[in-house]
Amino acid sequence: MKMEGDDPEGAPGRSAWLPFAAGLLAGAAGTVLLRALAPRPALDPRLLSLDPGAEVPPTVVVPGLLGSQLLRPDGTQVWLNLGNALGAHDIALPARLPFSDSRDALVPGGLLGVDAALPRLFGFTEYADLLDLLNDAGFKRDTDSGAPAYHVFGYDWRRDLVESAGLLGDALDLLASKRGDPHSRFNVLGHSMGGLVARYFLRYGAAEPGGAVTWAGARRIANLVLVATPSGGSIPALDALLNGSRVGFSSTTLAAPVVCHMPSLYQLLPPPEARPLLDDKGAPIDADLLDAECWERFGWGPWSRRARTVEHDFLAAVLARSRAFQQALARKPESACPIRVVVLGGDCLATPARAVVPKRRGAKPRLEPWSVAEAQAMLEAGDGRVTRASVLASHLDEANPDEPGCGIPEVSRAFFGHADHHGIYGEPTFQSLLLRLLLQPARARSRFVARSVASE
Repeated sequence: MKMEGDDPEGAPGRSAWLPFAAGLLAGAAGTVLLRALAPRPALDPRLLSLDPGAEVPPTVVVPGLLGSQLLRPDGTQVWLNLGNALGAHDIALPARLPFSDSRDALVPGGLLGVDAALPRLFGFTEYADLLDLLNDAGFKRDTDSGAPAYHVFGYDWRRDLVESAGLLGDALDLLASKRGDPHSRFNVLGHSMGGLVARYFLRYGAAEPGGAVTWAGARRIANLVLVATPSGGSIPALDALLNGSRVGFSSTTLAAPVVCHMPSLYQLLPPPEARPLLDDKGAPIDADLLDAECWERFGWGPWSRRARTVEHDFLAAVLARSRAFQQALARKPESACPIRVVVLGGDCLATPARAVVPKRRGAKPRLEPWSVAEAQAMLEAGDGRVTRASVLASHLDEANPDEPGCGIPEVSRAFFGHADHHGIYGEPTFQSLLLRLLLQPARARSRFVARSVASE
């Protein structure tokens, strides 16, 4: 049987290109692997000038979306493994209400990409960079010795972030108990979505959203460092909910029917004040992604004719929960934050801030600009994943243009520079900033708190 592309004169057809294409693919994969596994320059500890006798609070790392391993009850790793990258593994949560019943047998593990090459091959390099940095600076994991210590809070990043904040509090209480000091406080480092979990815990502890800001988590936090945290939401979350995401060569592991049952993704949606949707002419659309009527208006989710990936009742409940979560983080506190909160982020890369919604109902929004004018309307300064405006929550009324456009009242300092979302811990400027924060002695921190509260 003659196939299209075969040459009757004996010229090579499509099959002759297969070895060449395979060679290109292997070469590209090898280059990526080499970069992912290349040794990083060691930190010179002499530059830190740390007093050997200084008391440094332990650091607790709270990873972001996809950042914790997911394990079966027998300890075997489900996320991320070779099967996820080449085929699929069902990591979808069951669509049950209330959300506390929407669970499976998987449990969270450690940081992704720190003990296996595969996650780093597919871009999950940030936590390997972070642990290399901490280890080079003299931190020891889970230690009670005199050296600075660090711990990892692994959580199920698929689930409700209010629930995860409560679990963070439990983890910090357990660490305090193990240290034999019921008054222990920790430096908490929240990366990306992990920063939202940490911020909620700082404001409310394990309480449900709806009440006043109590700073209940401050009893366990010495410093809070928010790294690339989307406090103003992230438009790629909408793209993932409607289109899914690729993992390596797999388009099924995080396909839309899987992702749409993860409450955390909805809690990352941009608020209406950020004006995240544009029409096909580039004009802002008056729409609220946290309202089911918006999804019905555009023919998404339960109203999609092609792929009804999520049920109406579940969508309505998860959007209401997301609105309550975002309102809790946006609520203006009645008292000053009793601890220091510092923001680190990148603002030198063009980053998706808005999506274009086609005219045809049911068509999915587009994040890729098709013209220079669209690029100007859709992209903003950021780290390639989270915009500067989102890191600062600049959409809030409290945004202060002098400090610098930040709408988060608990933030005392913000630092920005050239770093992408997954590479910030490998950038020298951010390495220096982060270590000088984490290695600051507790006595200097207490003086800072006294000054900041007195100045209010």
